Amino acid sequence: MQPKPILTSRQDEIFEFLKEKILVRGYGPTVREIGNQFGIKSPNGVMCHLKALEKKGLIIREAHMARAIQLANHPASRSALVSAGRLTGTNPLDILDNGEQLDFAQLFEDSDNFAVTATGGDLAEVHVIDGDTVVLTRSKSARNGDIVLAFVDGSSPMLRVYQKAANQISLMASGKSKPITSKDIQILGKAVAVIRKF
Repeated sequence: MQPKPILTSRQDEIFEFLKEKILVRGYGPTVREIGNQFGIKSPNGVMCHLKALEKKGLIIREAHMARAIQLANHPASRSALVSAGRLTGTNPLDILDNGEQLDFAQLFEDSDNFAVTATGGDLAEVHVIDGDTVVLTRSKSARNGDIVLAFVDGSSPMLRVYQKAANQISLMASGKSKPITSKDIQILGKAVAVIRKF
């Protein structure tokens, strides 16, 4: 392991601030945030410190991306992607040039989460289709409308939409299907995400 380069006290403070934001929040601060934190009014003043940290091999910066600062010895998480923008069905891509990270680490790091692969088209109305990977969190309870994995009367577990009214619990495959109703429904988990590969 290489020794840490010699830094000025201000460079050291800024580096520790960058490190804390990247490791805790998942992405680096903007030039403005750094300036506000350390009372540096000029963006050029902040940039001088960033360039010095980059030259000393402590950080890596991507051009034209305000938040795209990485720690040189701590590459970006494989569970995070840089967002290129927001997209609607009718408008062109709204380009975001702020280095915003979409971090999916919690889906994989939460020990209560597990995944199943959906088969069939029973849940198409709630946007789960054949072949989707459904990420669930372990839970014994659910709210109306949650997608759950549950045993019904001791049968094999199934993915269904949970509905409860009065003393009756129903699991529905879709709005058009006949609900499965039983007092013996054991919920194993409820869906928190759907992953689809094309």
